[in-house]
Amino acid sequence: MVAAWYHCSMSIRETALPRSRTNQSLWRQLLRWLALAGLSIAFAVVIRTVVVGIYVIPTSSMEPTLVAGDVVLVSKLRYGPGLPPVIPLTDIVVTRPLRWWWKHPQRGDVVVFRFAYHARYPSEPEYFVKRIVGEPGDTLWVEGDSLWLHLPRRRHTTPDQPYTGRVIVPMAGMTIPLDAGTIEYWRPFIEREGNTVDIVRKLVLINRESRTDYTFKHDYYYVLGDNRARSFDSRWWGFVSSADIIGSPVLVLWSKSPALGTFRWERIGTVPR
Repeated sequence: MVAAWYHCSMSIRETALPRSRTNQSLWRQLLRWLALAGLSIAFAVVIRTVVVGIYVIPTSSMEPTLVAGDVVLVSKLRYGPGLPPVIPLTDIVVTRPLRWWWKHPQRGDVVVFRFAYHARYPSEPEYFVKRIVGEPGDTLWVEGDSLWLHLPRRRHTTPDQPYTGRVIVPMAGMTIPLDAGTIEYWRPFIEREGNTVDIVRKLVLINRESRTDYTFKHDYYYVLGDNRARSFDSRWWGFVSSADIIGSPVLVLWSKSPALGTFRWERIGTVPR
């Protein structure tokens, strides 16, 4: 009787242990898969945020360099690694994004940037692609589709768009005079640098303090579309902050005509210049 009971209890223990070990093994395997999935997602987010991005060209503003329907690969490391102006998966705006520059954007570069016409970023981010024609500190003269660089003097004309005529491109450390007549021109850029701007009895208040000047924190760029007659660019909304530049398109991955629905095989693999 005792021997039989002992044999039975041993059998129960022997059959119970493998089940316990099997459950533990399944849990460990599940945890490994979850950890691997989490690491894969994190890696993909880092690559998408810091290294490369894929963007679709929606308009003809950059023709013939880029045409509507082009799908382009954008290098986010061309000018150096950094954090984006908006933290991924959130609506948190970084007024002074961290970036390690190993090369600054130059006149002639085609760049992709976050469109920041509004003082605060829109809830749905917009990205534009344009060509840099004015670097920080440049003095430009812009008339219609024509542009002159560092022109000492030109006849006075009434600007066609808000940021045309004689244009000085802001740079970090540059101080500009302010008054009730000029503040609306500079307001969007001052606000994008994390400040509040108000006008009270013709006094300019920045962060609730009366100011007659302002010193910029960022470098800025003046950009135009290659198809200037059909481009919504710096002539209308002003300057692009260095903090908003995402990178530069390096390759056309795919191209399809939005109007005809046909593939443009000849554009695949072309390098925008």
